[in-house]
Formats: sequence, structure tokens, C-alpha cells
Amino acid sequence: RTELEARAEMNYENYSKTINIEAKTMVHMAAKLYIPAVIRYTTELADSINAVRTAVPTANFSVQVKLLTQISELLAEAEQALEQLKEARLKAYAIKNTKEQAEAYRELVVPAMEALRTPIDNLERTVDKRVWPVPTYGDLVFEV
Repeated sequence: RTELEARAEMNYENYSKTINIEAKTMVHMAAKLYIPAVIRYTTELADSINAVRTAVPTANFSVQVKLLTQISELLAEAEQALEQLKEARLKAYAIKNTKEQAEAYRELVVPAMEALRTPIDNLERTVDKRVWPVPTYGDLVFEV
């Protein structure tokens, strides 16, 4: 084996390890932080709708219903993307050949990470800031 081949293999291995760590972090954050926070928020919205409906049956609560529907759809999209990321990561992780594994991370895991990021980013922009479990991008850019 040449030095060039050894470097290439080390680069493939480093890439795979890096993407694996990032994917595991995304899975953990989505499953343990974002999704539970959004579920709590949708419960608050639903309780608000029910309280308004009880207090004033003729009141217009279409804004709350629209927001609850939008967030619920994003939540379902996030959950589906989370499951796909878990599957893609396990599939790539199981590959023993370092080059093939790196390719699997690039072709399967990275797109799955992007697919999860989209609904999570949309939820961050939609969910009330007080319930979001981490600083938002806006917080980091404008308040740090």
C-alpha cells in the first residue's frame, strides 16, 4: 500500500467519523430537545383553542388553528426525517470498506441530515421563542 493510498483511507475514515458524529448529534437534539419542545407547544396551542372555544364559542380562533396545523405538519415532517436519518446513519456505519463508507455518508447521511434540518429550521422560525430549547440563529447573531 502506498503512502497516497494510506492518506486517502485516513481521509475517508476521518470524513466518515465526522459525519457520523454530526448525524448522531442531530438525532439526539431532534429527539431529545426539539421534538419534545414542539409537542409541548402544540399542546399549549390546542389548550388555548379549547379555552377560547369554551369561553366564547363564536370567537374567531382561525389563527390559532392555522398555526397549530402548520406546526403539526412540520412536526410530522421532522419525525419522518429523523427516522430516515437514523436508518441512513446505521446503514453507512455498517459498511466496512472505508471508501464505500465515506461515499455512503456523503450520498445517504448528508442528504438525510439536510432533510431533517429543513423542518427543524422552519419550526424554529414558527414556534414561540420562549419554548425553543436552544438559542435561535437570531439570538446567536444579534444577542451574543
